[in-house]
Amino acid sequence: MARIKSKRKFQSMYVQLVGLLLAAILISGAFYLLINRIGARIITEIFMNREHIEQISSAYVDDLQKFIDENQVSSNDSDKLTAWVKRQKIISIQVYKNELLTYNSYYPEAAVEDVAVEGRYYEWEHYYTVEFSDGTADVFLYGFFAYQLYTYALIAEILLAVVLLILIVIFGIRRTVRYIGKLKEECDILGSGDLDYEITVRGRNELSLLAEGMNHMRIALKESSENEEELSLANRRIITEMSHDLRTPLTSLLIYTGLLRKKEISDPDLLQEYLWKIDKKAQQIKRLSDNIFEYALMAEGAEVKLGEPETFREVFYDPLSEMAAYLEERQYITETDLEKDNRKICVNEEYINRILDNIVSNIIKYADKKAPIKIYTNHTEEWGRLVFRNTVCADPEDKKRKEGSTSIGLHNVDKMMKDMDGACVVEKKQKQFEMVLQLPWKAGVDED
Repeated sequence: MARIKSKRKFQSMYVQLVGLLLAAILISGAFYLLINRIGARIITEIFMNREHIEQISSAYVDDLQKFIDENQVSSNDSDKLTAWVKRQKIISIQVYKNELLTYNSYYPEAAVEDVAVEGRYYEWEHYYTVEFSDGTADVFLYGFFAYQLYTYALIAEILLAVVLLILIVIFGIRRTVRYIGKLKEECDILGSGDLDYEITVRGRNELSLLAEGMNHMRIALKESSENEEELSLANRRIITEMSHDLRTPLTSLLIYTGLLRKKEISDPDLLQEYLWKIDKKAQQIKRLSDNIFEYALMAEGAEVKLGEPETFREVFYDPLSEMAAYLEERQYITETDLEKDNRKICVNEEYINRILDNIVSNIIKYADKKAPIKIYTNHTEEWGRLVFRNTVCADPEDKKRKEGSTSIGLHNVDKMMKDMDGACVVEKKQKQFEMVLQLPWKAGVDED
Protein backbone atom coordinates (compact mmCIF):
# COMPACT_ATOMS: atom_id res chain seq x y z
CA MET A 1 0.00 0.00 0.00
CA ALA A 2 1.50 3.30 -1.07
CA ARG A 3 1.82 6.03 1.51
CA ILE A 4 -0.43 8.99 0.78
CA LYS A 5 1.52 12.22 1.00
CA SER A 6 -0.26 15.01 2.83
CA LYS A 7 -0.16 18.52 1.45
CA ARG A 8 0.32 19.83 4.97
CA LYS A 9 3.90 20.43 5.98
CA PHE A 10 5.30 18.20 8.72
CA GLN A 11 5.66 19.97 12.06
CA SER A 12 7.23 18.32 15.07
CA MET A 13 5.19 18.07 18.26
CA TYR A 14 8.10 19.71 20.08
CA VAL A 15 7.78 22.77 17.85
CA GLN A 16 4.01 22.81 18.28
CA LEU A 17 4.32 22.55 22.07
CA VAL A 18 6.96 25.29 22.24
CA GLY A 19 4.77 27.53 20.06
CA LEU A 20 1.76 26.85 22.28
CA LEU A 21 3.76 27.65 25.43
CA LEU A 22 5.13 30.88 23.94
CA ALA A 23 1.64 31.96 22.87
CA ALA A 24 0.26 31.10 26.32
CA ILE A 25 3.07 33.05 28.02
CA LEU A 26 2.51 36.09 25.82
CA ILE A 27 -1.27 36.08 26.35
CA SER A 28 -1.05 35.48 30.10
CA GLY A 29 1.71 38.12 30.37
CA ALA A 30 -0.43 40.70 28.59
CA PHE A 31 -3.36 39.71 30.81
CA TYR A 32 -1.20 40.18 33.92
CA LEU A 33 -0.08 43.65 32.85
CA LEU A 34 -3.68 44.64 32.17
CA ILE A 35 -5.12 43.48 35.50
CA ASN A 36 -2.09 44.82 37.37
CA ARG A 37 -2.69 48.29 35.95
CA ILE A 38 -6.44 48.08 36.67
CA GLY A 39 -5.84 46.80 40.21
CA ALA A 40 -3.32 49.55 40.99
CA ARG A 41 -5.74 52.20 39.77
CA ILE A 42 -8.59 50.79 41.85
CA ILE A 43 -6.45 50.64 45.00
CA THR A 44 -5.18 54.18 44.42
CA GLU A 45 -8.61 55.64 43.86
CA ILE A 46 -10.29 53.89 46.81
CA PHE A 47 -7.61 53.67 49.49
CA MET A 48 -5.27 56.54 48.74
CA ASN A 49 -7.68 59.54 49.06
CA ARG A 50 -6.98 62.00 51.89
CA GLU A 51 -10.09 61.36 53.94
CA HIS A 52 -9.42 57.62 54.02
CA ILE A 53 -5.80 58.17 55.00
CA GLU A 54 -6.77 60.57 57.83
CA GLN A 55 -9.34 58.11 59.10
CA ILE A 56 -6.83 55.25 59.25
CA SER A 57 -4.13 57.55 60.70
CA SER A 58 -6.45 58.67 63.50
CA ALA A 59 -7.05 55.05 64.43
CA TYR A 60 -3.29 54.45 64.65
CA VAL A 61 -2.83 57.64 66.75
CA ASP A 62 -5.54 56.46 69.16
CA ASP A 63 -3.69 53.15 69.47
CA LEU A 64 -0.41 55.05 70.07
CA GLN A 65 -2.04 57.16 72.78
CA LYS A 66 -3.33 54.03 74.48
CA PHE A 67 0.14 52.49 74.32
CA ILE A 68 1.71 55.63 75.83
CA ASP A 69 -0.79 55.73 78.67
CA GLU A 70 -0.30 52.05 79.50
CA ASN A 71 3.50 52.17 79.38
CA GLN A 72 4.23 55.76 80.56
CA VAL A 73 6.17 56.57 77.41
CA SER A 74 8.00 59.90 77.14
CA SER A 75 8.45 61.83 73.95
CA ASN A 76 12.07 60.72 73.60
CA ASP A 77 11.72 57.11 74.78
CA SER A 78 13.02 55.59 71.56
CA ASP A 79 13.01 51.97 72.76
CA LYS A 80 9.30 51.84 73.56
CA LEU A 81 8.31 53.96 70.58
CA THR A 82 10.38 51.74 68.26
CA ALA A 83 8.72 48.64 69.72
CA TRP A 84 5.29 50.09 68.98
CA VAL A 85 6.27 51.09 65.40
CA LYS A 86 7.65 47.61 64.65
CA ARG A 87 4.45 46.07 65.92
CA GLN A 88 2.42 48.14 63.44
CA LYS A 89 4.74 47.17 60.52
CA ILE A 90 3.37 49.59 57.92
CA ILE A 91 3.79 53.03 59.55
CA SER A 92 6.53 55.44 60.61
CA ILE A 93 6.29 58.37 63.07
CA GLN A 94 8.11 61.54 64.02
CA VAL A 95 7.63 63.18 67.46
CA TYR A 96 8.02 66.96 67.87
CA LYS A 97 8.08 68.72 71.23
CA ASN A 98 8.30 72.46 71.34
CA GLU A 99 8.78 72.30 67.55
CA LEU A 100 11.94 70.16 67.93
CA LEU A 101 12.24 66.58 66.67
CA THR A 102 12.69 64.26 69.65
CA TYR A 103 12.09 60.88 67.89
CA ASN A 104 12.23 59.61 64.30
CA SER A 105 11.35 55.96 63.60
CA TYR A 106 13.69 56.01 60.61
CA TYR A 107 16.63 56.74 62.97
CA PRO A 108 15.53 55.30 66.31
CA GLU A 109 19.05 54.95 67.68
CA ALA A 110 20.11 58.59 67.05
CA ALA A 111 20.82 60.77 70.13
CA VAL A 112 18.01 63.13 71.11
CA GLU A 113 20.19 66.23 70.89
CA ASP A 114 21.37 65.23 67.36
CA VAL A 115 17.86 64.50 66.20
CA ALA A 116 16.60 67.75 67.69
CA VAL A 117 19.20 69.69 65.77
CA GLU A 118 18.49 67.94 62.46
CA GLY A 119 14.71 67.72 62.82
CA ARG A 120 12.49 70.24 61.07
CA TYR A 121 8.91 71.09 61.81
CA TYR A 122 6.73 71.45 58.71
CA GLU A 123 3.66 73.48 59.49
CA TRP A 124 1.78 72.40 56.34
CA GLU A 125 1.77 68.75 57.36
CA HIS A 126 -1.00 67.29 59.54
CA TYR A 127 0.19 66.65 63.10
CA TYR A 128 -1.63 64.86 65.88
CA THR A 129 -1.41 66.04 69.48
CA VAL A 130 -0.47 63.23 71.82
CA GLU A 131 -0.04 63.27 75.59
CA PHE A 132 3.31 61.73 76.61
CA SER A 133 4.47 61.19 80.19
CA ASP A 134 6.71 64.24 79.92
CA GLY A 135 4.07 66.48 78.39
CA THR A 136 2.23 67.18 75.16
CA ALA A 137 3.95 66.57 71.79
CA ASP A 138 3.03 66.65 68.12
CA VAL A 139 3.21 63.39 66.18
CA PHE A 140 3.56 63.16 62.42
CA LEU A 141 2.37 59.72 61.23
CA TYR A 142 3.03 58.29 57.75
CA GLY A 143 1.53 54.95 56.82
CA PHE A 144 1.98 52.55 53.93
CA PHE A 145 -1.68 51.67 54.17
CA ALA A 146 -2.05 50.32 50.61
CA TYR A 147 1.11 48.14 50.80
CA GLN A 148 -0.72 45.02 51.92
CA LEU A 149 -3.43 45.58 49.35
CA TYR A 150 -0.82 45.89 46.62
CA THR A 151 0.81 42.67 47.81
CA TYR A 152 -2.45 40.74 47.90
CA ALA A 153 -3.43 42.16 44.53
CA LEU A 154 -0.04 41.15 43.06
CA ILE A 155 -0.45 37.59 44.33
CA ALA A 156 -3.99 37.40 42.94
CA GLU A 157 -2.88 38.82 39.58
CA ILE A 158 -0.02 36.30 39.28
CA LEU A 159 -2.35 33.43 40.17
CA LEU A 160 -4.92 34.56 37.59
CA ALA A 161 -2.20 34.83 34.92
CA VAL A 162 -0.88 31.36 35.76
CA VAL A 163 -4.40 29.91 35.66
CA LEU A 164 -4.96 31.53 32.27
CA LEU A 165 -1.65 30.08 31.00
CA ILE A 166 -2.63 26.59 32.20
CA LEU A 167 -6.07 26.87 30.61
CA ILE A 168 -4.56 27.95 27.28
CA VAL A 169 -2.11 25.02 27.33
CA ILE A 170 -4.85 22.54 28.28
CA PHE A 171 -7.13 23.87 25.57
CA GLY A 172 -4.24 23.76 23.06
CA ILE A 173 -3.28 20.14 23.76
CA ARG A 174 -6.86 18.93 24.18
CA ARG A 175 -7.06 17.95 20.51
CA THR A 176 -3.79 16.02 20.74
CA VAL A 177 -4.87 14.23 23.93
CA ARG A 178 -8.16 13.24 22.32
CA TYR A 179 -6.27 11.92 19.31
CA ILE A 180 -4.02 9.85 21.56
CA GLY A 181 -7.13 8.43 23.24
CA LYS A 182 -8.59 7.59 19.84
CA LEU A 183 -5.37 5.83 18.80
CA LYS A 184 -5.53 3.81 22.03
CA GLU A 185 -9.09 2.72 21.25
CA GLU A 186 -8.13 1.79 17.69
CA CYS A 187 -5.14 -0.19 18.98
CA ASP A 188 -7.54 -2.15 21.17
CA ILE A 189 -9.65 -2.86 18.07
CA LEU A 190 -6.57 -4.15 16.23
CA GLY A 191 -5.59 -6.14 19.30
CA SER A 192 -8.96 -7.88 19.20
CA GLY A 193 -8.03 -9.26 15.77
CA ASP A 194 -9.86 -6.87 13.41
CA LEU A 195 -7.02 -6.18 10.94
CA ASP A 196 -9.42 -4.57 8.44
CA TYR A 197 -9.94 -1.56 10.71
CA GLU A 198 -7.94 1.42 9.42
CA ILE A 199 -6.14 3.61 11.94
CA THR A 200 -7.10 7.31 11.77
CA VAL A 201 -4.28 9.53 10.48
CA ARG A 202 -4.67 13.15 11.57
CA GLY A 203 -2.20 16.02 11.16
CA ARG A 204 1.44 15.86 10.16
CA ASN A 205 3.46 15.23 13.32
CA GLU A 206 4.97 12.29 15.21
CA LEU A 207 1.54 10.96 16.15
CA SER A 208 0.38 10.95 12.53
CA LEU A 209 3.59 9.16 11.53
CA LEU A 210 2.92 6.65 14.31
CA ALA A 211 -0.62 6.14 13.00
CA GLU A 212 0.69 5.64 9.45
CA GLY A 213 3.25 3.15 10.78
CA MET A 214 0.51 1.27 12.61
CA ASN A 215 -1.52 1.15 9.40
CA HIS A 216 1.45 -0.28 7.51
CA MET A 217 2.02 -2.79 10.33
CA ARG A 218 -1.70 -3.69 10.20
CA ILE A 219 -1.48 -4.30 6.46
CA ALA A 220 1.73 -6.33 6.87
CA LEU A 221 0.15 -8.45 9.62
CA LYS A 222 -2.94 -8.97 7.50
CA GLU A 223 -0.85 -10.05 4.51
CA SER A 224 1.26 -12.27 6.77
CA SER A 225 -1.88 -13.85 8.21
CA GLU A 226 -3.28 -14.42 4.74
CA ASN A 227 0.04 -15.87 3.55
CA GLU A 228 0.20 -18.12 6.60
CA GLU A 229 -3.32 -19.32 5.91
CA GLU A 230 -2.47 -19.95 2.26
CA LEU A 231 0.69 -21.78 3.31
CA SER A 232 -1.29 -23.89 5.76
CA LEU A 233 -3.76 -24.77 3.01
CA ALA A 234 -0.89 -25.58 0.67
CA ASN A 235 0.71 -27.78 3.32
CA ARG A 236 -2.51 -29.69 3.86
CA ARG A 237 -2.98 -30.04 0.12
CA ILE A 238 0.57 -31.32 -0.41
CA ILE A 239 0.28 -33.77 2.48
CA THR A 240 -3.08 -34.96 1.15
CA GLU A 241 -1.67 -35.40 -2.35
CA MET A 242 1.44 -37.19 -1.08
CA SER A 243 -0.66 -39.45 1.13
CA HIS A 244 -2.78 -40.32 -1.89
CA ASP A 245 0.38 -40.97 -3.93
CA LEU A 246 1.67 -43.24 -1.16
CA ARG A 247 -1.56 -45.19 -0.95
CA THR A 248 -1.49 -46.22 -4.63
CA PRO A 249 1.94 -47.94 -4.76
CA LEU A 250 1.42 -49.31 -1.26
CA THR A 251 -1.79 -51.00 -2.39
CA SER A 252 0.02 -52.52 -5.38
CA LEU A 253 2.86 -53.66 -3.11
CA LEU A 254 0.42 -55.41 -0.79
CA ILE A 255 -1.23 -57.11 -3.78
CA TYR A 256 2.08 -58.53 -5.04
CA THR A 257 3.24 -59.63 -1.58
CA GLY A 258 -0.18 -61.27 -1.07
CA LEU A 259 0.22 -63.17 -4.35
CA LEU A 260 3.66 -64.36 -3.32
CA ARG A 261 2.38 -65.45 0.07
CA LYS A 262 -0.67 -67.34 -1.20
CA LYS A 263 0.68 -68.95 -4.37
CA GLU A 264 3.52 -71.34 -4.91
CA ILE A 265 5.24 -69.89 -7.96
CA SER A 266 7.46 -72.37 -9.75
CA ASP A 267 8.16 -70.18 -12.79
CA PRO A 268 11.43 -68.29 -12.07
CA ASP A 269 10.64 -65.58 -14.65
CA LEU A 270 7.25 -64.87 -13.05
CA LEU A 271 8.87 -64.79 -9.60
CA GLN A 272 11.50 -62.33 -10.82
CA GLU A 273 8.79 -60.20 -12.39
CA TYR A 274 6.87 -60.05 -9.12
CA LEU A 275 10.03 -59.25 -7.18
CA TRP A 276 10.96 -56.55 -9.69
CA LYS A 277 7.50 -54.98 -9.38
CA ILE A 278 7.68 -55.15 -5.60
CA ASP A 279 11.10 -53.47 -5.65
CA LYS A 280 9.82 -50.78 -8.03
CA LYS A 281 6.84 -49.99 -5.81
CA ALA A 282 9.04 -50.01 -2.69
CA GLN A 283 11.44 -47.52 -4.35
CA GLN A 284 8.49 -45.34 -5.33
CA ILE A 285 7.20 -45.37 -1.74
CA LYS A 286 10.69 -44.53 -0.48
CA ARG A 287 10.95 -41.53 -2.80
CA LEU A 288 7.56 -40.23 -1.76
CA SER A 289 8.27 -40.70 1.94
CA ASP A 290 11.63 -38.96 1.48
CA ASN A 291 9.85 -36.05 -0.13
CA ILE A 292 7.48 -35.79 2.82
CA PHE A 293 10.37 -35.91 5.27
CA GLU A 294 12.38 -33.33 3.35
CA TYR A 295 9.44 -31.00 3.01
CA ALA A 296 8.78 -31.18 6.76
CA LEU A 297 12.48 -30.59 7.42
CA MET A 298 12.45 -27.53 5.20
CA ALA A 299 9.32 -26.12 6.87
CA GLU A 300 10.45 -26.64 10.47
CA GLY A 301 13.67 -24.64 10.25
CA ALA A 302 15.22 -26.56 13.18
CA GLU A 303 18.71 -25.62 14.37
CA VAL A 304 21.43 -27.69 12.71
CA LYS A 305 24.34 -29.14 14.70
CA LEU A 306 27.58 -29.54 12.77
CA GLY A 307 30.09 -32.31 13.45
CA GLU A 308 33.82 -32.19 14.11
CA PRO A 309 36.13 -30.76 11.40
CA GLU A 310 37.07 -33.31 8.71
CA THR A 311 38.79 -33.15 5.35
CA PHE A 312 36.64 -32.92 2.24
CA ARG A 313 37.72 -36.42 1.19
CA GLU A 314 36.86 -37.92 4.61
CA VAL A 315 33.35 -36.46 4.46
CA PHE A 316 32.42 -37.44 0.89
CA TYR A 317 34.56 -40.46 -0.08
CA ASP A 318 32.36 -43.25 1.36
CA PRO A 319 28.91 -41.78 0.50
CA LEU A 320 30.10 -40.92 -3.03
CA SER A 321 31.45 -44.45 -3.49
CA GLU A 322 28.05 -45.90 -2.53
CA MET A 323 26.35 -43.37 -4.77
CA ALA A 324 28.52 -44.29 -7.76
CA ALA A 325 27.98 -48.01 -7.18
CA TYR A 326 24.20 -47.51 -6.98
CA LEU A 327 24.15 -45.49 -10.22
CA GLU A 328 26.34 -48.01 -12.05
CA GLU A 329 23.94 -50.78 -11.06
CA ARG A 330 21.30 -48.82 -12.95
CA GLN A 331 23.51 -48.61 -16.06
CA TYR A 332 24.75 -45.04 -15.48
CA ILE A 333 28.37 -44.12 -16.21
CA THR A 334 30.15 -42.28 -13.38
CA GLU A 335 33.53 -40.54 -13.28
CA THR A 336 34.65 -39.56 -9.78
CA ASP A 337 37.74 -37.50 -8.90
CA LEU A 338 38.28 -36.24 -5.33
CA GLU A 339 41.55 -34.36 -4.95
CA LYS A 340 43.47 -34.56 -1.68
CA ASP A 341 43.38 -31.44 0.46
CA ASN A 342 44.40 -30.96 4.09
CA ARG A 343 41.86 -28.24 4.79
CA LYS A 344 38.80 -29.24 6.79
CA ILE A 345 35.07 -28.55 6.82
CA CYS A 346 32.24 -29.04 9.34
CA VAL A 347 29.05 -30.74 8.17
CA ASN A 348 25.95 -32.49 9.42
CA GLU A 349 26.31 -36.14 8.36
CA GLU A 350 22.55 -36.71 8.11
CA TYR A 351 22.20 -33.66 5.88
CA ILE A 352 25.00 -34.88 3.61
CA ASN A 353 23.26 -38.23 3.15
CA ARG A 354 19.93 -36.54 2.44
CA ILE A 355 21.54 -34.16 -0.04
CA LEU A 356 23.21 -37.00 -1.93
CA ASP A 357 19.93 -38.97 -1.95
CA ASN A 358 18.23 -35.97 -3.53
CA ILE A 359 20.99 -35.69 -6.13
CA VAL A 360 20.73 -39.41 -6.94
CA SER A 361 16.98 -39.09 -7.34
CA ASN A 362 17.47 -36.07 -9.60
CA ILE A 363 20.03 -37.93 -11.73
CA ILE A 364 17.77 -40.97 -12.15
CA LYS A 365 14.87 -38.76 -13.23
CA TYR A 366 16.69 -36.47 -15.64
CA ALA A 367 20.20 -37.69 -16.53
CA ASP A 368 21.08 -39.32 -19.86
CA LYS A 369 22.54 -42.82 -19.34
CA LYS A 370 24.63 -42.52 -22.50
CA ALA A 371 26.69 -39.59 -21.17
CA PRO A 372 29.01 -39.92 -18.14
CA ILE A 373 28.04 -38.38 -14.81
CA LYS A 374 31.08 -36.43 -13.61
CA ILE A 375 31.69 -35.93 -9.89
CA TYR A 376 34.79 -33.93 -9.00
CA THR A 377 36.18 -31.30 -6.63
CA ASN A 378 36.97 -27.73 -7.61
CA HIS A 379 38.19 -25.94 -4.49
CA THR A 380 38.85 -22.22 -3.95
CA GLU A 381 40.59 -20.30 -1.17
CA GLU A 382 37.32 -19.81 0.70
CA TRP A 383 35.24 -22.82 -0.31
CA GLY A 384 35.50 -26.55 -0.63
CA ARG A 385 33.50 -27.33 -3.79
CA LEU A 386 31.98 -30.60 -5.04
CA VAL A 387 30.66 -30.54 -8.62
CA PHE A 388 28.03 -32.84 -10.16
CA ARG A 389 27.68 -32.59 -13.94
CA ASN A 390 25.44 -34.64 -16.22
CA THR A 391 23.67 -34.46 -19.56
CA VAL A 392 19.90 -34.09 -19.52
CA CYS A 393 18.13 -36.92 -21.33
CA ALA A 394 16.27 -36.10 -24.52
CA ASP A 395 14.56 -39.50 -25.01
CA PRO A 396 10.75 -39.07 -24.63
CA GLU A 397 10.49 -42.56 -23.16
CA ASP A 398 13.02 -41.74 -20.46
CA LYS A 399 11.10 -38.59 -19.59
CA LYS A 400 8.35 -40.76 -18.10
CA ARG A 401 10.60 -41.14 -15.08
CA LYS A 402 9.96 -37.51 -14.25
CA GLU A 403 6.37 -38.30 -13.31
CA GLY A 404 5.56 -38.04 -9.62
CA SER A 405 8.10 -35.26 -9.02
CA THR A 406 7.05 -32.70 -6.38
CA SER A 407 9.81 -30.14 -7.24
CA ILE A 408 10.92 -30.08 -3.60
CA GLY A 409 14.32 -31.78 -3.93
CA LEU A 410 16.45 -28.87 -5.19
CA HIS A 411 14.87 -26.46 -2.72
CA ASN A 412 15.66 -28.84 0.12
CA VAL A 413 19.26 -29.25 -1.02
CA ASP A 414 19.68 -25.47 -1.13
CA LYS A 415 18.17 -25.05 2.35
CA MET A 416 20.23 -27.81 3.93
CA MET A 417 23.43 -26.37 2.43
CA LYS A 418 22.57 -22.91 3.81
CA ASP A 419 21.89 -24.44 7.22
CA MET A 420 25.49 -25.73 7.15
CA ASP A 421 26.74 -22.22 6.20
CA GLY A 422 27.28 -23.41 2.65
CA ALA A 423 25.57 -22.90 -0.68
CA CYS A 424 24.14 -24.83 -3.61
CA VAL A 425 24.76 -23.36 -7.05
CA VAL A 426 22.78 -24.77 -9.98
CA GLU A 427 23.56 -23.96 -13.60
CA LYS A 428 21.78 -25.23 -16.73
CA LYS A 429 23.35 -24.79 -20.15
CA GLN A 430 21.39 -26.32 -23.00
CA LYS A 431 21.60 -30.07 -22.29
CA GLN A 432 24.18 -29.77 -19.50
CA PHE A 433 23.09 -29.68 -15.87
CA GLU A 434 25.60 -28.72 -13.18
CA MET A 435 25.18 -28.58 -9.40
CA VAL A 436 27.94 -27.29 -7.13
CA LEU A 437 27.95 -27.93 -3.38
CA GLN A 438 30.27 -25.52 -1.60
CA LEU A 439 31.16 -25.46 2.09
CA PRO A 440 33.41 -22.99 3.90
CA TRP A 441 36.84 -24.10 5.12
CA LYS A 442 37.17 -24.29 8.88
CA ALA A 443 39.64 -21.50 9.73
CA GLY A 444 42.78 -22.49 11.66
CA VAL A 445 42.19 -26.27 11.34
CA ASP A 446 44.59 -28.29 9.15
CA GLU A 447 45.45 -31.95 8.96
CA ASP A 448 48.95 -32.93 10.16
